[in-house]
Amino acid sequence: MSDRQFRGKPSKSHIIWTRSTRSGATRKRFDDEHFEKWATHCGFDFERTKHVDHDRGGEPRAQCRCVFSWGKLSDETIEVDGESWDFGDQTVPRTFIEIDEKGLARVKGWKFETIYDIRMMRHKGPELLIETANEGRKRLNGRKFVTGPREQQREDSS
Repeated sequence: MSDRQFRGKPSKSHIIWTRSTRSGATRKRFDDEHFEKWATHCGFDFERTKHVDHDRGGEPRAQCRCVFSWGKLSDETIEVDGESWDFGDQTVPRTFIEIDEKGLARVKGWKFETIYDIRMMRHKGPELLIETANEGRKRLNGRKFVTGPREQQREDSS
């Protein structure tokens, strides 16, 4: 397979894909711009940052995060050497998928948080269809990440 063929996406819906090169090595591509367009189109928030995530590596990496829902941390006061700092309420991502430049993803749901080495990811409406290196195939429905488990059960039963 030539490099020219490698540059092409398998389909318009692919965000991450892996292909073998002529030498037999595998190369991963991440179309972060398409990921951002998908997130925006579905009404999810999207952020780009560069930071260290020690579960995925020790060096700073570019990160793209699609936030499905936000939560609040309650008022927190920290005291050090007699001085106190009040942080107040903070809005933080509650459910999200965050992918670094190497295709490693942190997924935080309502009841779990995990790391995936993504080999392929594409979208189908608000769902992300993912193939991982070790965990097989996964399906993340963005609507369920927005509404939460209780609200989704009510929707499903009506």
